[in-house]
Amino acid sequence: METISRCRQVMSMVTIKDVAKEAGVGVGTASRALTGNGSVRADTKAKVDAAAAKLGFVPNQLARNFKMRSTMCVAIIIPTVFHPFFAKVVNCCEVELYKLGYRLIVVNSQDDVEKETQMLNMIRQQRVDGIIFITHYEHDDIDPNLPIVSIDRHVGSGFPYVTSNNYAASYQAIKSLIDSGAQKIGCVCGATAVISETRHRYEAYFDIMHEYSRLVRLLKPLFKHGQEMEVMREYFAQYPETDALFTGSDMLASAGYHVARERGMRVPEDLQIIGYDGILDAWEAHPKLTTVRQNIPEMAKAVVDLLMKRIRGEEAPPRVEIPATLVKGETTR
Repeated sequence: METISRCRQVMSMVTIKDVAKEAGVGVGTASRALTGNGSVRADTKAKVDAAAAKLGFVPNQLARNFKMRSTMCVAIIIPTVFHPFFAKVVNCCEVELYKLGYRLIVVNSQDDVEKETQMLNMIRQQRVDGIIFITHYEHDDIDPNLPIVSIDRHVGSGFPYVTSNNYAASYQAIKSLIDSGAQKIGCVCGATAVISETRHRYEAYFDIMHEYSRLVRLLKPLFKHGQEMEVMREYFAQYPETDALFTGSDMLASAGYHVARERGMRVPEDLQIIGYDGILDAWEAHPKLTTVRQNIPEMAKAVVDLLMKRIRGEEAPPRVEIPATLVKGETTR
């Protein structure tokens, strides 16, 4: 039994990319050959079949389901269930999917790239109709024919995604700090190993600082959720003179507030703070954060609509933008 288990582990690690490489064809060609979804020359199909057999590749159950029947089940992979943004995304997606008669499986990757890869492999072999995949990491070997969509992230070979107007909304928020009289404005945003639309938040900060000839006080580390307090302590150790702060998330903004209080700073008298997401109203009663509020219910509706189009094999726009709104709270003057 132990030997069989090890063999299954090895087989599950083989991806469509491995089969394509062994057969000397592209990933899309290998996928079409194995699923029968599209035309492939007989000799090419024979090479792909031989490569799959040699490597012990398990044919993609997900792709077969599209041809046979719907499972009425969708999976969502998120970095952590403890982050309020992801929790609200899951809730709103479940609401939209339920309206369509779909069930939602929630996969918590714990912000671990290896676990995400394992989850993708596991989901490929289960009977689900599609995947909403939100990651901080690069995954370049995902079968491009799979019905996968994302929020903010550029996943795989160009899967569709939903995002907010990150640059314009961030620019407006930072401009409001300048208009309030702030002189030493800082910015803290998390970096990601995958291309993400969230990068436009700190790009807007960088541009407006240069536009107004201000010193750039920017920190964008690669960190895991739950480390926000450490990140903000690092920021204030580098830039203690900051009198206004724009952050790439409400969680960072909240951490900034608490670290500022540790340092004896008053908010908003000594330090103004603006976050991004608009998800802490139900989590923290005070202070009410000034934030760029994303319309998460509409984003969830849009990402589910994209996924349904992918499942049905219809054309789907590569990018959908839902406007965010600057909401005044108690952390700015």
